[in-house]
Amino acid sequence: MSTTRNTIRWTSVLPLAGLGLAAALLLAAVNEGTAERIERERDARVMRELARALPPERHDNDLTRDWVDERLDELGTVARVYRARLGGQPSALLVDLTTPRGYSGNIRLLVAMEPDGRVLRVDVLQHRETPGLGDQIERGRSGWLNQFAGRRAGLDDNERWAVNKRGGDFDGLSNATITVQAVIEAVDAASRWARQAPEALWVRPSPDEATPP
Repeated sequence: MSTTRNTIRWTSVLPLAGLGLAAALLLAAVNEGTAERIERERDARVMRELARALPPERHDNDLTRDWVDERLDELGTVARVYRARLGGQPSALLVDLTTPRGYSGNIRLLVAMEPDGRVLRVDVLQHRETPGLGDQIERGRSGWLNQFAGRRAGLDDNERWAVNKRGGDFDGLSNATITVQAVIEAVDAASRWARQAPEALWVRPSPDEATPP
């Protein structure tokens, strides 16, 4: 009788175990497919952002496969640095960084620069600044970001990287001093880092290249 009960119990459990295993395998496959899709979407989004920041004639390498992470001590954050090359030679740096000093928290920027740190263009990628005030840093809402083009931190001792309300050389935005000062300091930090970056930056392998197959 006991043997019969055990047999019945196992014949009941085995199908359930099989269903559980099948569900686990299906979930793993779905997760893997989702991760690959998210990665593809991320790469496509990054490529769009990079293409806006740097004209295609400025580089002939795949920027999404040519990057390193660098610490920006002035901001206490790690930035992703995309290295643009043309004919194998350095042509530009694009620094994807986040400053925590915004009025409402983090502001994520993409700073395109010459290899010597001279700013080409600045774009705001993400923020939570106040609508109608701090959100005027967006390109679609004002031309405030245009004043960074052509500047290089530390090039001129008389150039003060601060909003004019604080004695600096940058125009501000009405009732958004904290927001604009956060952006100014972040771009200043990126430009200073690029100006002092060692030549080894350009020969260091990207993480994709450094990881064995």
